[in-house]
Amino acid sequence: MKRICTYILLLLLMSSCGFRPWGVLSQDDMVAVLLDVHIAEAAMKVVDTSAKRIERQEYYNTVFEKHHTTKEQFDKSLDWYARHPKHLVAIYDEVKAEAERLQERVEAYEFHPDEKPTKKDSIATFDLWHWERERLLTWGKDSILPIDSLHFSITDSNYFYKSESLQLYLKMRVYASDTVPFITRVVYHYSDSLVDTLQYRSLADSICRRYRFTQTLPDYRHIDSLFIELVDSARTIETVAIDSVELNRVYNKFLYPMNSDIRSKIRQANDSIKSRKLKVES
Repeated sequence: MKRICTYILLLLLMSSCGFRPWGVLSQDDMVAVLLDVHIAEAAMKVVDTSAKRIERQEYYNTVFEKHHTTKEQFDKSLDWYARHPKHLVAIYDEVKAEAERLQERVEAYEFHPDEKPTKKDSIATFDLWHWERERLLTWGKDSILPIDSLHFSITDSNYFYKSESLQLYLKMRVYASDTVPFITRVVYHYSDSLVDTLQYRSLADSICRRYRFTQTLPDYRHIDSLFIELVDSARTIETVAIDSVELNRVYNKFLYPMNSDIRSKIRQANDSIKSRKLKVES
């Protein structure tokens, strides 16, 4: 009799401390079932938000069969854990963590590797400038604008983003009485006052040449302005004729999608080529 009393007392103590009774799923099992229940509910919302009750129950039955349990056992377990909040909180913390890990696996295309986009698929281009017309701009010694001030510039940071690439294309002719050298420069100015300079040496010989400058912006530094100097010296240059100017922003459309708000800011941003284009067209 003494042993029986001791046994009953032990059971009562274990029950008061939250001991899980027979028929109640373990915490690990509850995490697994609850995770699949939430996935099933999300799937029902995506597939058909007007699914009938009997159809919805089929989803739940599939989950219970997968985990070798029943609706009755699940309901009983959920009721017991609801009366023991500390255990229930721990369960849902693990469900949340498992859901986040599953989301990472989905985003990594682990379940559908054939749909994973390649690096090439992720690259997109947005035209910051695209201006082309036969003999678009022409400056000479008799022009109102001094030839040594020939430049384009961007001073609005909306044009730029870390880790992107900027591609500048120029097509122009430079004339001089003698074939003389000159330099075309592109200067990237960063917010910490450092600069990167790309330059191309050419000849003023009236031949139409194409110039291409590509710069990948670092991910640890922010660019705040861009300066393009077409001709570095005007002392021996007679005429500069620009046929086309194009500036492209190359970016990762999955990591940094360019929504309508960003496009609008770029179109409204100030740069020198817009004002010069308006003057030429007017």
